[in-house]
Amino acid sequence: MRKFPLGKKYFNIPLVATLILIAGCPAGIFTKFPDQEDVCKFDAVREGVRSASAAFFPDPQLESLSINGGLAWQNLPDSPIPVPPPVLSPGQTITLRGSGFGSGPDIDYTKIMIGNTRVLETDLRMFEQKLDLIKQVNFETKDTHDQWGKYILSWSDSEINFKVPEHVSGGPLIVQVQKRTGYNLSLLKPTDAHNVIDAQTKRITDEDFKHKCDVVSLLSEAKATKPLAVTVNNPGFNNLFSLGEKIFWSYDFNIGLAHAIRNLDWNKIFGYQTTDPITGYVADPALLFGAYHAISNEVPSAAIDNVYFDPYPQPTPIPGYLGGDQLTKGNTRSSGWVGYRYKEASHPYTGKGEWIGFNCASCHGYRISFEASPGSVVTKVIPGLPNPNWSMRWSLLGDMKGIKESEPGPSFDSSAKDIDKTALIYHMPQGAGEHTLVRVKGEGSETDNDYQFSPIAIPNVTNYMGVRRSLSHTESYVGFEGSYIHSEEPDGATGSMKAKELQALTAYMTKLDQYDKPLRQVGIYRWLKSKGKLISQTGINLGEGSFVQAGWESFPGVAESINRGKTVYQRDCGSCHSDKIGLNSNEKMFKLNEVGRFFAPTVYQKEQQSIRANFLRDMYWVQHRGLLSDGHVRNLEDLVHPDRCTEGSGLYNSYYTLHTSVQPALGGPDFPQPYPAYNRKGDVFRVIKSPNTDVGNKRNRFIERHKYFVTLPNDPDWYYWDYQKMRREYGPEEMGTKQPIGMPAAPHPWCARSASEVDDLVEYILTL
Repeated sequence: MRKFPLGKKYFNIPLVATLILIAGCPAGIFTKFPDQEDVCKFDAVREGVRSASAAFFPDPQLESLSINGGLAWQNLPDSPIPVPPPVLSPGQTITLRGSGFGSGPDIDYTKIMIGNTRVLETDLRMFEQKLDLIKQVNFETKDTHDQWGKYILSWSDSEINFKVPEHVSGGPLIVQVQKRTGYNLSLLKPTDAHNVIDAQTKRITDEDFKHKCDVVSLLSEAKATKPLAVTVNNPGFNNLFSLGEKIFWSYDFNIGLAHAIRNLDWNKIFGYQTTDPITGYVADPALLFGAYHAISNEVPSAAIDNVYFDPYPQPTPIPGYLGGDQLTKGNTRSSGWVGYRYKEASHPYTGKGEWIGFNCASCHGYRISFEASPGSVVTKVIPGLPNPNWSMRWSLLGDMKGIKESEPGPSFDSSAKDIDKTALIYHMPQGAGEHTLVRVKGEGSETDNDYQFSPIAIPNVTNYMGVRRSLSHTESYVGFEGSYIHSEEPDGATGSMKAKELQALTAYMTKLDQYDKPLRQVGIYRWLKSKGKLISQTGINLGEGSFVQAGWESFPGVAESINRGKTVYQRDCGSCHSDKIGLNSNEKMFKLNEVGRFFAPTVYQKEQQSIRANFLRDMYWVQHRGLLSDGHVRNLEDLVHPDRCTEGSGLYNSYYTLHTSVQPALGGPDFPQPYPAYNRKGDVFRVIKSPNTDVGNKRNRFIERHKYFVTLPNDPDWYYWDYQKMRREYGPEEMGTKQPIGMPAAPHPWCARSASEVDDLVEYILTL
């Protein structure tokens, strides 16, 4: 029976939870989540309609645009007088007429972009969420507390009608069309289509609720209308942006209270009152999980000032004190660290208080200094870029529930035993999270510990709004807007966001590309300098500020190399990493046995049985957290080099075979030193074996329950991740397949054709 400590007091959680339920609090009783293998059925009629639409795929042509029924623009290429751009305002009904628009977002895979704003294709529903206090599992009912209606009203091959979104701020307007050319077959039932539940409703446990399902569609190339310049008149955008900025930097997404209930004390962590569990030294937040001090001029005022939310953006299902009402509004304030904020709440066992939780900026904020012009140095925490030093070590600094437990293991060691997750979490790759490690096996949540080590790299979200297949879910997840209904899950947050606040956060996200241009220039400059190419390609030994101010386009030698790289990119990368709206991804989903993975696939990738082609932006900086979905690739050169894809080559062996660690050089300039320093990318991944003590045995047992960690006879003090073993065996134990699914020799087995083209290709990628 678990007890909750507070000073010298202990609360019997099952007893208190029972009293809260009797008192009529909004907590609930969790049963089980729906299983897509049981719920979903193949829709042959729908797929037939999609196939028929795919048979006809001309280039889309935009001929006219009407606003509220009145003609506002026509395509008049021979007109001697330029046609002025139409003026769009939120709420207007826009009618596009032309040809080749296809059959719309449900039959085809279509998008309308107005600048960085995607016109929402699907109604978003915010379902009421509850918490089973005893099981510590969140789930949802079929009742909604809010909704965000779609903007697309109708769609045919020759006419589209839609509403202008509230959060639009600028153009151009583009209609992009892809055809659904088939669907992924199931890895469990190889002759059947793989179906998945609509991610909006998959937390609903009511057995009478009718879930919608869809296949994981195969997609064609992207075609689009020519960009149409538009003027946007949106006087309400600044207020939306301001609220969204506050949510991004100031709100804690209910994580603080959730962590307090699971016995994590952030006050002690940031007060230097906790101990590094491996070294025994005082735990340093900057060293252990990449926290930055909040400094004026490096972050917006919303990251430092007190911010009062009325209402809170995200209702929490955690009940208030002894079943009373939870706070629905309150103050947030700085902890002194970027992305870690106090928020007022009511603890179900101890009453009103304030607790620290983390938000978007903790993971999606990278502190960078660069020279914007000669003598002008800029230092900012760039919102949207992944923090390459962020890690999950914060979960080890205290007595957080889920770290030291007695829990059942995998099938080959299934009985309940004492385990300690400290050593494995401590060695987790930086710049990545892991969905299941801090949960307890058997709790019943979708992210219970599954003994499948599956780090997931923090994504770059500086140019994210064009994405529909967010978080590697299917298109039913409707992009950022749909994925952030449940903000920050599964890291500890609870509840689903309100529509207005989600619109505001989306508005803010459309502007996260504001630093892209100078950051690209800085990245190219530093790469050229580190490669010894600066003088040969520019003709002068100029400083960073001068290069950034002039731009790489001003130097013919740089432009020539980049143009050569663009040709290689279009040949070797363009079939997946190209589109018409600047994502550099056509969002194709590749089955796990096609694309592979270095670490085990995540819980979400297993559900989809596939991984989406990633969007590419700010790649000089993104590579610092590691590349591919698990972040295991050291840098861009290694990613595209043909040797990485060639079994038996030196580079392949360094990445994908067992050997004594060689600790290669860092990936290039600006790459942060990993901590601990002995786990460098481009080498074996290993975790130190703990001493033969009671604590050490529990730590070792937890690692040994992961079947792909092995020991080497010549190096018995370490556990090594055996990629080749996982590649051979993955499937039956992890997914329930009848036989191993068979992964490729190298994850992402697509590389450049020639080693001589690598530098030009990388130089071009740095411009994306």
